Amino acid sequence: MHKLMGRAVCGLSLAGMVFLTATAVFAAEQGSDVPDGVVLKSLAVFPVGVAVSAGDERRSLFKKTDQQALINRQFNSLVAANIMKMRYLHPAENRFTFDDADALANYAKEHGMILHGHALVWHPDYQVPTWMKNYSGDWDAMLNNHVEQIVRHFAGRVASWDVANEVIDEKVPAAYRPSLFYQKMGKSYIEKAFIAAHAADPAADLYYNDFNTESVPSKLDFMLGMIDDFKARQIPIHGIGFQMHVDVDYPSIAQIRKSFKAVADRGLKVRISELDVAVNKHKNLTSLTPAVAMAQKARYKEIVTAYLEEVPAAQRGGITFWGVIDGETWLSGFHKRAEWPLLFKDDYTTKPAFDGVVEALTGK
Repeated sequence: MHKLMGRAVCGLSLAGMVFLTATAVFAAEQGSDVPDGVVLKSLAVFPVGVAVSAGDERRSLFKKTDQQALINRQFNSLVAANIMKMRYLHPAENRFTFDDADALANYAKEHGMILHGHALVWHPDYQVPTWMKNYSGDWDAMLNNHVEQIVRHFAGRVASWDVANEVIDEKVPAAYRPSLFYQKMGKSYIEKAFIAAHAADPAADLYYNDFNTESVPSKLDFMLGMIDDFKARQIPIHGIGFQMHVDVDYPSIAQIRKSFKAVADRGLKVRISELDVAVNKHKNLTSLTPAVAMAQKARYKEIVTAYLEEVPAAQRGGITFWGVIDGETWLSGFHKRAEWPLLFKDDYTTKPAFDGVVEALTGK
């Protein structure tokens, strides 16, 4: 961003530089030409979603009811940030707990929203139920039961699932992540999860979801190889989720476009599944400056534009933003830094980033 700005002001007079800075400040404060009252979900024929906390979580939309009006107005798709993961839904071998997820499914139905399920199989130690770590029985039967019970319970209420999440290690050369599931079952656990999910709900779209597949070529290539193998053997997979936790200046838009197109060319659906745009990777910001806000706006616009141009309409599984307001982003805690990666300020007003998405969706 700083290099781009440097080239832009090269040769300007001091007065011109002052004017440019003042213009950026005004634009960041006032937004673009996007009119008041714009609703994201009305601008797209594909789902426009947001990740929400739910259940007993501190930031649950059932507790922070002030968020509901914004969520209901702007989005037509929801995904649970946590409560539909393994350790929440299946805390003991013979016990499933659906209450919180059922409440979210009911909320989605009441407000005419699609619910996307996240995620049936995921590797982190803190997400794998303790009983699974100690399991010594038939792993094939156990995993099949885990997937089928959950998917069958939500059949007709959950439109799509992240069946397997982050199974690829991005070391060079890329390989399957040596997770507990891989250690117990080899790579077959991935396809077996897809087969079980399809058996439980043939109408649901089934996705593989991962991070950095839009930025690390070796990881993208490994994923494409897995997809091609699944398709050749008729393993039921319908789409790929690109998480897209990106920076304002990385990865290149050319690489993002290449990644979207590679999946679309294989006939699969493409979701931007967890989108946020970080701006403070160097930890040099204490607030979102007007210039950085405008750079973030441009970044959101180019990402959504790339999605529209590289993915045919019938293959657009949707775009989901990973959170509502900046003050609740997961990035601040994960990276231990201040961040402002989302579309809305903490007072629920829009940022220039919102305008960037609107301009892409409307072709401005």
